[in-house]
Amino acid sequence: MYEPKKTAFTAMKLHQRLAHALAEHGVTHLYGLVGDANLFMVNSYLEAQLGRYVACTHEANAVLAAIGFAQANGRTGVATITHGPALTNVSTALTEAAKGGIPLVLLCGDTAPGDVQHLQKTDQCKVVEATGAMFVDMRSPETAPEDLARAFQLATHRRCPVVFNMRVDLQWAETEIALPSGKTLEIKMAPATGSDLEEAVGMLASARRPLLVAGRGAIETTARQSILALAERLEAPVATTLKAQGLFRHIPFDLGICGGLSHPTAIEVIMQSDCILAFGASLSKHTTEERAYTRDKRIIQVLPDAEETPRLNTPTLRLIGDIAGTADAMIDLLDLAEIPGTQAADEDLAARLRNEAAHFAEIPAARETAAGTVDMAPALRRLHQALPEDRVLVADLGRFVTTAWRNLPVTRPQDLVYTSHFGGIGCAMGQAIGTATSVDDRPTVMVAGDGGFLLSGLSELSTAVREKADLVIIVCNDGSYGAEHIQFTNRSMAPGLSMISPPDFAAVASAIGLRAVRVTDQGSLDAACAAASERAGPLLIDLQLDPTKIDM
Repeated sequence: MYEPKKTAFTAMKLHQRLAHALAEHGVTHLYGLVGDANLFMVNSYLEAQLGRYVACTHEANAVLAAIGFAQANGRTGVATITHGPALTNVSTALTEAAKGGIPLVLLCGDTAPGDVQHLQKTDQCKVVEATGAMFVDMRSPETAPEDLARAFQLATHRRCPVVFNMRVDLQWAETEIALPSGKTLEIKMAPATGSDLEEAVGMLASARRPLLVAGRGAIETTARQSILALAERLEAPVATTLKAQGLFRHIPFDLGICGGLSHPTAIEVIMQSDCILAFGASLSKHTTEERAYTRDKRIIQVLPDAEETPRLNTPTLRLIGDIAGTADAMIDLLDLAEIPGTQAADEDLAARLRNEAAHFAEIPAARETAAGTVDMAPALRRLHQALPEDRVLVADLGRFVTTAWRNLPVTRPQDLVYTSHFGGIGCAMGQAIGTATSVDDRPTVMVAGDGGFLLSGLSELSTAVREKADLVIIVCNDGSYGAEHIQFTNRSMAPGLSMISPPDFAAVASAIGLRAVRVTDQGSLDAACAAASERAGPLLIDLQLDPTKIDM
């Protein structure tokens, strides 16, 4: 957690004061697009060298970049835009953050309240409320630091996007500098206690095949250590949700992902389990395979807070408390009662999991596809092997996405940037800008479909070039809107309406300044793999795919 910096200034214009307030709240990366209601604040941020400003070409991508930053860095993302149409442009991005529980502060300009004929005037509070984000109004120049501090507090503790509304007519007001209103308070939950904890341990004590599952809410180092200690005490296997992928990497009894991406051994173990203990996991239909994995089992869910989220699977018992502390308390109770281990994690299971890992290392055989195209899964697996093992993965939404998640795994949870909370395509490029400009020790790999990339990706290529981003963009280009293509073909209808006929992405990217490779056969796939391993700046790989050979 960042401690606010104290400045030596005594008086300044409000736009300067707001810029310094960002530094006081530990903001190191500011994403945005300037207009008349925020440009002076951004200029002050740059002039005072308070942090890095990344200018985007569309307001939605600026907010998405802050979302990507927040997911990859575990800190509140910060963006800024002007008023009116700039705010309506970011409604999908704000909804994505709200549904994903992602902490974000958006500094948004606003028109003067008396300027009723201003072309860009709208009721910004109502626009924000419709997205599920919170709204904090800057009441006056004197209260501005306090108001902004409240926005950061809400974003951090409620894990949500907050729009800080700053009127343009106040930007040049003279303000007396105030001491920072205080750092963002760190709230530490106590471990779960009492009869519910005892009941949970009783369920574990009577289980013969327990399974521990960790979600994104359990990715802190101390939580990982405590969960693994509990698994060892129970002699139980562990697994993660997709969002926590890589948390238990190299652990002998790690089943990998619990959900639709589970491998055969994991599916068998999950189905045979009789008690699932989930830490920091929402247990959505994707994790439980529409509840097939949890049916007729006792389910214990441990969550780090009581914030409401769409938790679709009601557990047998839900505990609220610090995850590491609750896992440790469970171990203490098991020891006190002298409960023996279950032997559910044995050498036979370890050997089967090693075989699964060896199988993944093999390139799957390519299916025959239309001339000028390649088979997606083998192509992505080749690129996986050519890229550094440690990387950030940002995957857009589309029918390609499960194949991308499966064949381009990450080595730690923070490196999976999830863009699909709202179900909209086109959210990946902005988030990839946020990760590629803030994560310096590993490349960002972005995967998108041709439809999503056309929607919002092309315009931001210039940002990637300007920022010299270590970014590899893989376009899964089957020339169609995939979900719509499936709808037509499943009903034996001609899919013509779903076909896109996209431009030559490689040629467009090259013209903007990226290195680009168009993959149409094994020879060009070899060239793409070489470019990925030898990259020296942003790279685009256009995978030409057969729309009739795309697996969901």
